[in-house]
Formats: sequence, structure tokens, C-alpha cells
Amino acid sequence: MIQVLLVEDEPDLRFSLKHNLTFEGYEVDVAEDGEEGSQKFEENNYDLIILDIMMPKKTGLELLEEIRKINTSVPVLMLTAKSEEMDKVIGLEMGADDYLGKPFGLSELLARVKALIRRSKVEKPKPLIYSFLDFKLDLENYQLTKNGEDIHFSQKEFQLLKYLIRHANQTQKKTDILEAVWHYDSNVTTRTIDTHIARIRRKMMDQEKNEIIQTVPTVGYRFVAKLKKT
Repeated sequence: MIQVLLVEDEPDLRFSLKHNLTFEGYEVDVAEDGEEGSQKFEENNYDLIILDIMMPKKTGLELLEEIRKINTSVPVLMLTAKSEEMDKVIGLEMGADDYLGKPFGLSELLARVKALIRRSKVEKPKPLIYSFLDFKLDLENYQLTKNGEDIHFSQKEFQLLKYLIRHANQTQKKTDILEAVWHYDSNVTTRTIDTHIARIRRKMMDQEKNEIIQTVPTVGYRFVAKLKKT
């Protein structure tokens, strides 16, 4: 099922859009402000994001910037008021795929949603699959399996694993990981990296042998499992 993240602070519009998108067969998560939208985006993998520009706590443009640092391919549809014409231009320049001015008709929104999803499926390249030990990892689609069974990873866990794999057999300093994965978020410390590594190891049952990720004391981490591209 296609998963959609709807970030909209107007309660009535948020309820209406979720109801109608769900009726059309989409699985919809909602967020009422930019901060909640950011959290849901980090925890889940979406096929489409519908994003209002003017929101409390964190604007749609700020959230769009975060999204594009992490994922350059997920389609983003911006919802804009007529008075936000310049923000619309900025949003498109920052990587939004389409925009819809308020007020808008439901049929037009659904048509835009279908077009964006169809376009993303057509343009999406063949995913690069990495195999190691009993695992297969699709980095673009954020999917990890072990002997064919799915293993659930959060968005940040995938980003961290993806970064280490792209620098396989090279020791990565914690400061470099913070910059690449968390973009030097002031609320994140190196302890956060340790916590995420522990979760990854637990989910991959690599806590004791460390056959996949090795700790380099006082420095950082290194991905050491033998990789094969398929």
C-alpha cells in the first residue's frame, strides 16, 4: 500500500484530506506541525509527502530542507496560500515536486497525488541491492531482509547503516557521522550514535561477534562485513 505523510496544521483540512486519501486506498499518517512531521518522516518511509508551508514550530520550507538532505527522490507536494507566492517559488527551488494553491478542489489534489506517485515509480532506477552474510539491503527503498524476512529499521537507523556501508572497511569518526547523518543537530550527541548502533546490532543479532559493524575505541565505527552488489 502506498504510504503518504500529510503535514497540515488546519484541523478541518487535515481531517478531510486524510479521510479522502484513505478512501482512495492510501495509507495516511498525519502531523499537525512541522516538528511532528519531521519526527514521523525520520521514523517511517513514505511514497509521497503533502506539506503545508505555513505551520507552527517548524515551517514547511524548513521541513522540506530537512527532507531533501535525507531523501532526494520522495515526491513532495506543497500546499500554499495565494499570499505565499514567493514561498512557492522558493519551495520549488528547494526541491518540491509540485504545489497546489489554497483553496483547491479535492479532485485536483487527488490528480496531483496520482501523477506524482506515477512519475516517481516510472523514474525510479533499478534499486541497488547489497548482500552480506544472510542479509539483503535495498538502500534506496529502505528495506532490509534476513533470509527473506523483513527487519524494521527507523529512517535514521537506515541512514546510519547506509553511510557506514558507503564507507565500508573505513573507520568513520563519530564527528563525521554526526555531520553526515544528523547534520550537526545541536540536540544530538555522540551518545545518540552509540544508541543507534546498539539498536542496529540488536536487530541484526550482531551484539557479540560484531561481524557487521566494529567499534573503533575512542574514534568511531567501521562496517566490516563482506559486501556483494546485486
